[in-house]
Amino acid sequence: MAASAQSGHEFDIIVAGGGPAGLSVASEMAKKGHRVLVLEKETAGQTKRSWFVPPFVLDGETRQFSYGGVTRFLAATYSGAKTQWRAKLYPAYPYIDEKKILPYWVEVIEKNGSAIMNNTEYLRHDISDGRVSVTTTKGIFTAALLLDASGYDSPVIKQLKMEDDSYYWWSVYGAVLDMPLTGGLETGDYMMWQTFKDTNPNPKASLAHGRPVFEYEVLGPNRVFALLLFLRKKQVTKEAMKPLFERMLRREDSTAPFHGAKMIEEKFGWYPSGEVSQNKAADRVAFIGDAGCWTTPCGWGMTFILQNYKTYAGKLDETIKAGRLDAEALQAIPALRVTEEFQVVFDKLVMHFLSNAPAPMLDKFINFFNQIDPILCERMFTLTLTKEDFEESIALFLKNFTFGELIRVLPVEDYGLVIRVAKLSVFAYIAAYWYKFTDWLAGRKNNKVEGFSYEEE
Repeated sequence: MAASAQSGHEFDIIVAGGGPAGLSVASEMAKKGHRVLVLEKETAGQTKRSWFVPPFVLDGETRQFSYGGVTRFLAATYSGAKTQWRAKLYPAYPYIDEKKILPYWVEVIEKNGSAIMNNTEYLRHDISDGRVSVTTTKGIFTAALLLDASGYDSPVIKQLKMEDDSYYWWSVYGAVLDMPLTGGLETGDYMMWQTFKDTNPNPKASLAHGRPVFEYEVLGPNRVFALLLFLRKKQVTKEAMKPLFERMLRREDSTAPFHGAKMIEEKFGWYPSGEVSQNKAADRVAFIGDAGCWTTPCGWGMTFILQNYKTYAGKLDETIKAGRLDAEALQAIPALRVTEEFQVVFDKLVMHFLSNAPAPMLDKFINFFNQIDPILCERMFTLTLTKEDFEESIALFLKNFTFGELIRVLPVEDYGLVIRVAKLSVFAYIAAYWYKFTDWLAGRKNNKVEGFSYEEE
């Protein structure tokens, strides 16, 4: 039976946010006997997001909420780069049914005696006498721990002044469409990278300088999820993305199969891209989901959640029972199932390159997958590269892009990232590349390094 929640009631854990991260962890903590209160400013279990994931993150409990999946990858740019291949690492990358998995977690929470309050906004929190008091639009509630799962625009992070300006952001706007599959579209298609010339007057413009990407996933007969995305340091507003998406959907020659599509459901969101988990914490406050940058560098937040929420809940349970809810103990919890450092660092470098590289360099990058086994791409964004894969990818990357090109494209703050990638490789010529880079950097340490913009050329 669900617990009731009235102002003044005390709980073991208060979770701010009823999205996938908050609900999944709250459901596990409720199963373990903790009295949990989930605060959701809208309706817990409803979302404007959709996901597909690699199958290895699913277990016996979550697999029932998956269906179909991506079986063919495609890319096409306005300037002529093209590639496509059938999924190689797995037979399919299953879609997650967001309309079933989130309500399931809501049900688990309530069946285990915990509570959910919808239409309730977090306003602030205070800590005294070993308790957290959370002030909301429906009263004040107290707990031993506040778990912030409030998302990309977290008011908890703002109160604690813990904003992080190192993230890149995936800004996404799209819709589920009802449409016939014409023009070569197949169920299971994932268009992962399509661009259009007329979305930016500068033909060389990068994503960071305003060129959006059009993507789509063919979910089944007559059903497609199409979207527009930006990858850049600043989030792009929904108001800016929506008309551009509709123009790309309806007016571009290469999207002709979509021109008459009927929009069924609006989808949008903002995803931080970091190093996997930033391990944020404060005394009696822990961060999960987008608030804690629970994501892979390529923005696969649901992949990270499904792979780790049970592990995280188990460690959180141990920490609570040990009576350690200080920042140091909470920050130590996410010793999560991620992967080796080289996988994360290289993926991060590639994401930053994709954001900042001009269109001709992106064409060259996309055409890599016509030269090599594209399974490397799948392994990269699922963080399953082997050491041999990593070295092969780095070798190809540095063979095709000169030192000067990378330095001109990547922002100054990424120079250390280049060094980290080079240090992780055992190739002698990679080490030489690294030393060349450090010598160059040392020679410029007393000079201001200007950010590079193709608009300035």
